[in-house]
Amino acid sequence: MKISKLITGGFTSVHGKRIQMQRGDVISTPQWQYHDHGKHGSSPMIWLDGLDLPQFQHFPVHFVEHFSQPRYPPEEDSDNELVWPWQEMKAALDSVKGPWAQREYRKENGDAVSKVIGTSAERVFGKAPERQETASSVYHVIEGVGRVRIGGDVSDVERGDTFCVPAWKVFEIDGEMYLYRFDDKPMLEKLGFYRNRDYIVHPYDQ
Repeated sequence: MKISKLITGGFTSVHGKRIQMQRGDVISTPQWQYHDHGKHGSSPMIWLDGLDLPQFQHFPVHFVEHFSQPRYPPEEDSDNELVWPWQEMKAALDSVKGPWAQREYRKENGDAVSKVIGTSAERVFGKAPERQETASSVYHVIEGVGRVRIGGDVSDVERGDTFCVPAWKVFEIDGEMYLYRFDDKPMLEKLGFYRNRDYIVHPYDQ
């Protein structure tokens, strides 16, 4: 999973298609697919990768197969199911009233983007609810400025900053900003390990 941070001419090639990357877009790289990344021009480009590699420390099923040519030969594609444009997500967040909105990235059929990594975006214009959960998460500030409190630590954040929230740490976000988040919630839910402090454990959940 990757999110474009600062883009001029950047692209990612996957599943036989070359996808032009725009700032804030989320792009998925499915398993068992050759892929590569590049850019046109000389200006800078940055993207943030969210990888599930830590899981392979416990499940030794990871390996790499290199492509037979120096570059992957894709076709141009302007409408790809593997990309979630930021402008569409921003419009969805702005359609929600109140100081805080959160939306998950989903496939067209409603499925999660990944079985392991959860992906979502948030809009905070004021203060988001205080949260505590077994999922660990990484946040990236797409636009705006604000403040994050994680446990007893408080930090100011702004566009381009990235911060992490460890599992079961109480955290709260306030300010005026848009954020991208990825976490391990889908994997924890499937294993029966996900909890938040408002979650009631029933006998059939154990």
